Amino acid sequence: MLTLQQKIRIAHKEKGRSVIKINENAMMETEAKSGELYTFGVKNTNAIPKDIFNKLREKDKYLFLTIDKMSDMGRSIDTDILNPLTYRPMTGSSSGGPVNILKGINDFAIGTDGGGSVLAPALSCNLPSIIGAGLGLLTSEGGKSTDNFNLTPSIGIIAKDLELMLKVVEDLLDTPIETQDDEEITVLIPKIGDVQLPLMEDMRSVMVKYISKISGYNFKEFSMRDIGNRKDAMEVINKAFNEEKADIILTYEGPIDLFGYGETIPGTFAGKAGTLISEKGGKFMVKAANIAGITAITVPSDELASGFVICAPKGMKAAGKAVRLAKSLNEIITLPEVFTRYYINKEKYVEEFSLD
Repeated sequence: MLTLQQKIRIAHKEKGRSVIKINENAMMETEAKSGELYTFGVKNTNAIPKDIFNKLREKDKYLFLTIDKMSDMGRSIDTDILNPLTYRPMTGSSSGGPVNILKGINDFAIGTDGGGSVLAPALSCNLPSIIGAGLGLLTSEGGKSTDNFNLTPSIGIIAKDLELMLKVVEDLLDTPIETQDDEEITVLIPKIGDVQLPLMEDMRSVMVKYISKISGYNFKEFSMRDIGNRKDAMEVINKAFNEEKADIILTYEGPIDLFGYGETIPGTFAGKAGTLISEKGGKFMVKAANIAGITAITVPSDELASGFVICAPKGMKAAGKAVRLAKSLNEIITLPEVFTRYYINKEKYVEEFSLD
């Protein structure tokens, strides 16, 4: 694992790209800390309430290190920086946060999600994430999506692993997110033929090889046609939780922004070019979860820039069920060893050439 001095050196190299500013007092602030330190970055937006930022900064085990780049005007693609894993333009708008995790600078990042701006960037980097719209973790500003949905962005956490991500959120909430292990959880999954992924695979068919390995859940088929359209995805969420009284909606999404770019603006132009660019972005529920005001968690799979999206209604009890499913999925998924070695443990880190 990298030392703090090494993390700071990498941050300086990335300044002007994924890093906007570096906490120059970081080394001094370690004097007030104790135990193992986890470094974190914060998205470059004043919509993040200072009390949320300070709550984490003041914890003994967390050290604020960077202000992370945000995509221009909050767009869902950041053409200024590359995704270190897919070599494509980075998914936005919380773009710098996950990049700085893969670079080894930070262990987690604070972002904001209006229409997928935490969930999608995390999945594009095979990292876990959570948004807190259903837990009251909201920003100080409202607005509209590009397709005119009213929204209040939520606070989201992206981290190098699921355990750390959950611990950070629990520290923000001042309470553990738990559920009873013997409680039946009804999970809605798409029907065969409902959703086609960018690789021309059926979403349900891809999911089966994973969910067949876990038990203790009541998986039920539910119509999820056209959930690549945000309006239709919102209708599915509303029906699932308000009419069907389901506990969870589970989807499998990606590859995120690998074979196309899930960005709204190109698709508004006449002709097919913009549509062809945007329809292969691999984004489904990630675009609708925050607008629906619910809790959502991403669990990366062993496939590139892909993974599960777990959606749950508002409230701590519902979030606890989502966490239980996230842990179950995380236990049966193993990311490639070389990914962990290069991006998470940074075993290939090389010190800079020095004349000293």
